[in-house]
Amino acid sequence: MSELQLALIGFGVLLVAVVWAYNLWQSRKQRLLAKSVFPDARPDVLMAGRETDTAQSNASRAIPSLQREPTFGAAVPAEEQPQTGAAVEIQDAIRQVTAVPAEWADASVDCLLRVEFVDAVPVANLWAEHAAWSQLIDKPVQWFGFDERSERWRTLLPQDPGAVAQVAAALQLVDRKGPVSELTLAAFFDGIRRLAQRFSGLVEFPEDAPVLAAARELDGFCAAVDLQLALHVLPRQGSLNELSGARLKPVIEACGLKPAGERFVAMDANGTEIFALTCQTATGFATVDVAAQSLTDLTLSLDVPRVVDGPAAFDRMIDFTRQSASAVGGQLADANRNPLSDATTSALRLRISELQAQMAQNGIPAGDVRALRLFA
Repeated sequence: MSELQLALIGFGVLLVAVVWAYNLWQSRKQRLLAKSVFPDARPDVLMAGRETDTAQSNASRAIPSLQREPTFGAAVPAEEQPQTGAAVEIQDAIRQVTAVPAEWADASVDCLLRVEFVDAVPVANLWAEHAAWSQLIDKPVQWFGFDERSERWRTLLPQDPGAVAQVAAALQLVDRKGPVSELTLAAFFDGIRRLAQRFSGLVEFPEDAPVLAAARELDGFCAAVDLQLALHVLPRQGSLNELSGARLKPVIEACGLKPAGERFVAMDANGTEIFALTCQTATGFATVDVAAQSLTDLTLSLDVPRVVDGPAAFDRMIDFTRQSASAVGGQLADANRNPLSDATTSALRLRISELQAQMAQNGIPAGDVRALRLFA
């Protein structure tokens, strides 16, 4: 046997050994990856629903509870995923990682996708990848990273140093502009898929249809309970006199309203807005410099889903409105600028109470973090 043949045989043996070692290394990395992949036992994109009486109206129906099947890899549906030993190990490990805190990313209002990378990825790189498709998203997106040392999640900002091996991206499904669209959801999924592919990550995707259906259902409920109440103090009928800002200012100060932009805002002990006052001048502009102004309209506004105790907030607003009307010689009017009767006032208070009760029954307490996000 010639030296050339011996060299070729030796090279072949060496090549086989290298391939075997590489496969062993890849297998070990996959096992390490499977130790901390995210849980699928929790319904990440699902609406937390409650059963209600079938005779209830659409406005009081509970948010539906949907089910989804996880997807492994970048885009392979669960039913098409071969159940190899590695896939079973990953599915078992998925149930062991701490969930993202609900006050940051809420499974009832977000589509939450979690990505586990083979190696930690610099946060700056993640944001750079996000910037490539963020203009296609018209709903808020939040990013979180898992700190392996503290075993806690943290929010990720573009300027954050360091790297993370586990991230979660939360797309809000509903806001006051409406539910997430099919195009926005597709852009979000595609962006996360490309992120996982570029940095060797594992991600699971829900089916599009249940997510979109849940978003539409949630949006319908929110629309049914969304009341942004407005009342007015106007010059009395038949009077050509305008409202005196000099007489109004002491009432504003006594009731503790603070200037905020072009409005005055009444706040609770936690600094949360209860109601707001806008003072309209004869020139048609709003002002907070009321002392030397002649005013044509005082508008009081109350955002019902965003205040914790709606009836109490309404009572406080009505009390201020009456004091203001008395001070400036004006009259109370409803949103249509018709005189506000005691019967209408009582009906409005009852309606606020009913709407906030429906919100609480459906897991969206008024003024809570979830409500503040949905009604933004």
